[in-house]
Amino acid sequence: MQKIFGALTFIVGLTVGLVGGAALLAYAYQAAGLYPPDDATIKFIARERGWLRDDV
Repeated sequence: MQKIFGALTFIVGLTVGLVGGAALLAYAYQAAGLYPPDDATIKFIARERGWLRDDV
């Protein structure tokens, strides 16, 4: 019984650690401005720089 409880505790801790670590990493990337931009951001930058024309 003690081994089962230990294994279950390990799996729960591993899951919480992985999810928390991924969330922390995503937050750090976003805070540093390294998060990949979405399509709307790319189109906005392209329009501002004259690389994309809407009348085509």
